[in-house]
Amino acid sequence: MNRQHGLSLIELMVAILVSSILILGVTDLFNGSLFSSQSNSQLARMQESGRIALEVIGADARRAGYQGCTSADNSYTLSDGHVLPDDAVTSTAATDVTFRFASPGSGCYDKDNNYTAEDFSSPAVTYSTVGNSITRNGDPMLDNASMTVNFVPTGTPLTATAIRVTIVVSDARTTTPEPLANRTFSATYEMRNRL
Repeated sequence: MNRQHGLSLIELMVAILVSSILILGVTDLFNGSLFSSQSNSQLARMQESGRIALEVIGADARRAGYQGCTSADNSYTLSDGHVLPDDAVTSTAATDVTFRFASPGSGCYDKDNNYTAEDFSSPAVTYSTVGNSITRNGDPMLDNASMTVNFVPTGTPLTATAIRVTIVVSDARTTTPEPLANRTFSATYEMRNRL
């Protein structure tokens, strides 16, 4: 009786085939979970960026026309010739908006009844879409995004009581098989100092 030592050629080929199928399956599973993880991370970045950009713009929109603790009915001429509250918000296109306001805390009395004079030394804050990014006073704020501005209810900055800001954020990745769909973020802010 001859006992076989080792594997026959057929057994070896079957083992290699089964191993190859298993390795291909594991590799495909790994690639699928890698792309899924990258897409989920990019989606989270897009959503976080859009929400943060709206919050930053919204903070300035709510401050527009602020002249300290005095009544917003008073007019104040700024050093650049603009007059508050009429020029608290200006826009030259649907993709840009400028807010003007006094420095927070100026023009008010503190808890000890000490008065701090109005401070309009801060420059106006301008948000605009430049190329494929949103800028704040010319500095990039959010890449792969665009912004549009609508004034409510009249469509003009002078008579509007609110501003609607819409931001569209796109997927920055170009190496994935299919980039994520654009995400749209929108918010409406009352211009408190213009009422």
